[in-house]
Amino acid sequence: MTSLATRPPSTAAPRRAKPRRSGRTGSNLGLTAKYLVLLAFTAFSLVPLAWMVSSAFKAPQDVLEVPVRWIPKQWHPENFVKALMEPRFTGHTFLEFLINSTIVATVTALASVVLSIMVGYGFAKFRFRGREAFMWTLLGSTLLPFSSVVIPLYLVIDSLALTDTLAGLIIPFVITGQAVFVARQFIRAIPTAYIEAARIDGASEWVIFRRIIVPLTGPAVTTVAVMSFLFSWNQFLWPLVITSSQEGFTAPLGLSMLGMGSTFNTDYSVWMAASTIAIIPPLVFFLILERPYLRGLEAMAGIK
Repeated sequence: MTSLATRPPSTAAPRRAKPRRSGRTGSNLGLTAKYLVLLAFTAFSLVPLAWMVSSAFKAPQDVLEVPVRWIPKQWHPENFVKALMEPRFTGHTFLEFLINSTIVATVTALASVVLSIMVGYGFAKFRFRGREAFMWTLLGSTLLPFSSVVIPLYLVIDSLALTDTLAGLIIPFVITGQAVFVARQFIRAIPTAYIEAARIDGASEWVIFRRIIVPLTGPAVTTVAVMSFLFSWNQFLWPLVITSSQEGFTAPLGLSMLGMGSTFNTDYSVWMAASTIAIIPPLVFFLILERPYLRGLEAMAGIK
């Protein structure tokens, strides 16, 4: 038996170190460039918002100074009190406009959720002649510019004697093709076996809808609610057409006139304070429903 000391040396050639591939480096560079572009776009979008908030605390003569002073010389929180409580023109305050917008947007969102889930359930789980044609016609109506249907819509609301009322602001948008389509796509993913089993057990269609469909469409409910609330809150043209008195004005209409005083001099500091206040309700609404809303969007990405 030969010992380890007398064993002949190995003649195998030494292994050469393999050069590292540059694929991972290129991937990291691409990811870094992507984030830099996104960061630049984010900063570009936030600059007007930062200027608005900064100007809300400034004196009127300091708002338009160049170069821009991002931190006010003196802070004027009383601008927010003026924006909310100071009566303008016919004696109405911006607080009243905010209340109107909150009522209109909240009722529109709730009604849109209920009606779109019901109609979406019908399109998803019931077979009837012309189902697909009706669905795509309803969805195609969302492609029309809203300005093209303002006059017919006004004639309908006027015939119902709902002009210059909050109901006239709500009814045209309680159900939309987009909301119905979102609800239909979610409900189509629910196994039909659940519904058939409930029918065999003697459940009515209303019980099936309330106990099976609604609990399983939570992401759809949140998605429709957020979409409807934001759309209703940001409406400008329809409230402008349908309301004739300032009692029914909403926040966007109030913002359009709030910067003007009795002498028609624009008070930019009060205007920016009102704009800052106006973004708070939809922002809070979105933050409350952010997680289920994002889950709904992720679920929609996987639904075909």
